Amino acid sequence: MSKEKSAPAGALGLLSSLKLTLVLFFALAAASVIGTLLPQEISLPELRDHFSPATAFLINFLALNNLYHSMWFRILLLLLCANLVSCTIERLPKTIRLIRRFEAPFDSQKLSKFGASSSIASALPFEQTQSVVESAVSETFGRMFRMESGRVGEPGPFCAVSETGRWSRLMVYGVHLSVLIVLVGALAGSYLGFKGVMNLTEGETSDKVMLAEGESVRELPFEVRCDKFEVSFYDTGAPKEFRSDLAIIDKGREVLKESVVVNDPLTYRGITFYQASYGNSLKEAEMELTDPDSGKKIAMTLPFRQPLTIPGTDDQLMIADYREELMRVGQAIELVYGKPGRPSSVQWILADRPYHGNRIENYLVRVTRIDKARFTGLQVKKDPGIWLVWAGFTLMTLAIGLTFYSSHRKLWVCIEPDKKKNKTIVTLAGRASRNAQAFEEKFEALCAGLENRLKNSTAPR
Repeated sequence: MSKEKSAPAGALGLLSSLKLTLVLFFALAAASVIGTLLPQEISLPELRDHFSPATAFLINFLALNNLYHSMWFRILLLLLCANLVSCTIERLPKTIRLIRRFEAPFDSQKLSKFGASSSIASALPFEQTQSVVESAVSETFGRMFRMESGRVGEPGPFCAVSETGRWSRLMVYGVHLSVLIVLVGALAGSYLGFKGVMNLTEGETSDKVMLAEGESVRELPFEVRCDKFEVSFYDTGAPKEFRSDLAIIDKGREVLKESVVVNDPLTYRGITFYQASYGNSLKEAEMELTDPDSGKKIAMTLPFRQPLTIPGTDDQLMIADYREELMRVGQAIELVYGKPGRPSSVQWILADRPYHGNRIENYLVRVTRIDKARFTGLQVKKDPGIWLVWAGFTLMTLAIGLTFYSSHRKLWVCIEPDKKKNKTIVTLAGRASRNAQAFEEKFEALCAGLENRLKNSTAPR
């Protein structure tokens, strides 16, 4: 039975470990540095254009090109969430008990052992001294609460406490909560959000977004139509402004029309469209296939990403991709050859520089014409956790400010008569959880002011 109880306690102790917190923070910081330095949301072919095949494979295998949506990054976030919750579960009850704890009895001897303490002898009677002390402490620190008194009918020790900022101990849990909210928002964006690209030519309507992860496609719950695309240039030839006139088609009805330019996106149903780029897309290509065995030539016009049957055969050919610049050798077309009962063949064909390597299966390929159209490149993003992240950062700012600028300050006061010297002795001691130097200066000012008040006050005759 004891082993069953110790297992959850051991797991809680491990999850609430400060060492685990530091390891997770450093791991997430290192991952964020990688995610900042390495371009994100790029496909494996684009990685191969910039890195060696082995490096590109490693980056893609570890999902470093889509780091914030990778499984291992999500696991780090979940572990940090569990760590914060465990720390709170373990330490919050102790903090609450400390806040609710009743003051233990004390006397002047105990107070004299404090680092910040002072003893003042007053010639005033006990009751008048008590009144002066209560007034001075209330003005400087706050109201005093009596903790102990002497016997009824005779003067005895008067013990009281003045306390401020007792609840400041809870501010650290406000920081915990704010970090937890930020992490939940990040996880919501990672699991429920996406980021991709949509390329539209003028007049084209689409609901497809190309995602970087696995080169997959995400379908939107509505369609986007590009009515017009314009780009202006500086005299130097550099692009000055891209502008896309977009229309949102929801359930067959046009519900919104708006122009999108750089830094002025369009948002609809939580999905934001940014003007990101422009370029030329392939509409169709004419090519000539030559069978080297028979010398027969076949002319074909292939629309982009639409498979066609090669005349006189059962085989199919399709343009799967197009690059205006492939590895610095010019335009290139990616062909997919399908033969019944056999796996498809994929091959890049150079359009500007025909050579013997331009072949697919048994056919030599020569591109005779390329028909292109200008497209607008839209970055499409959905992040349902963004408001949680903002709320978490706002709470974090407030909590950190209150944590560092609020302090639990406590002042103990003991007033007791000295019958031998016919005086009243006032003993004060204080302590602060933060900014001890400022507290000591305030404590010394209180003692000096109180001593002057007691000296300048006159006893009743």
